[in-house]
Amino acid sequence: MKIMKISSLGCTSCIIVNNTLEKILENYKVHIKELDYDFDDFPYEVGKTLPVLIFVDDNEKELSRLVGEVSYSEIENEIKKYQ
Repeated sequence: MKIMKISSLGCTSCIIVNNTLEKILENYKVHIKELDYDFDDFPYEVGKTLPVLIFVDDNEKELSRLVGEVSYSEIENEIKKYQ
């Protein structure tokens, strides 16, 4: 399982979620692929609310997503669903 993180440099919520993801990485073996909303191309439909965390399988097929400023426990719950 991988997390595709779509964020933007000027996004305050993205900075907060980045700090949360650092804590997640201390406790879980997940790969996070970072994509920039303003510069990168990505095959996922993304609205205007950032950040977007898309949980994907090994073939990068979307399993679920979290949108906006989410907590450690919300991210942890999604990880536990797919491990």
